[in-house]
Amino acid sequence: MGFKEELSKETKDLQNVKRPYESAAFILFAILIVQQLFFLFKNLFDFIKPANTWFSTANITNTTNNQAFFSRIINIDSSSWIYVILALVGLGLYYFLVYAFVWNYCRKRGLAKWTWTLFVVFGPGIFLAPAYIWYTIYVFRPYIFRFIKRGVEEYKAFNPNQVFKEEVPEPAPEPKVTIEPEPQVEEWKNKNWEKFSVFFIK
Repeated sequence: MGFKEELSKETKDLQNVKRPYESAAFILFAILIVQQLFFLFKNLFDFIKPANTWFSTANITNTTNNQAFFSRIINIDSSSWIYVILALVGLGLYYFLVYAFVWNYCRKRGLAKWTWTLFVVFGPGIFLAPAYIWYTIYVFRPYIFRFIKRGVEEYKAFNPNQVFKEEVPEPAPEPKVTIEPEPQVEEWKNKNWEKFSVFFIK
């Protein structure tokens, strides 16, 4: 399939009403990638100027514009062209891997390719969670939905008048009655006195 055919097919897929979230993800991804490339080229042109001696990885709000590894490579020596070129090569390799293992992988399996590409590339920043968290939720969604469904069914079947074992008051303990033994002193004296008296009478 040629480039024009692929582009036409992609345009039809984005206009498909069955997957409006894909169209929204594509628009959001396009806006973010254009913004990223704009500041990347702007910082590159500023670095070329003779008066500038270091390469900036931030945008106008002093926020890091590219992926973290790009800034780490640049910041080894932001005044050296070698590290700038290495960072640009690394950024190109990063987007190639995203295309191969995210976008193309999802396309071949009928998954939401633009949504997952948006999650992987910009997810940690715009969704305030690592991309692998969203991917884990997506992969294990049948089990998560089953758990939610069970919770909803138990909530519907719940009887508010039902008394649980933990709520049943424990019976008050019966008071212990201690029986004191009868004194045996007088009885012992009487028995011994009878023996003593019998002895003397005899």
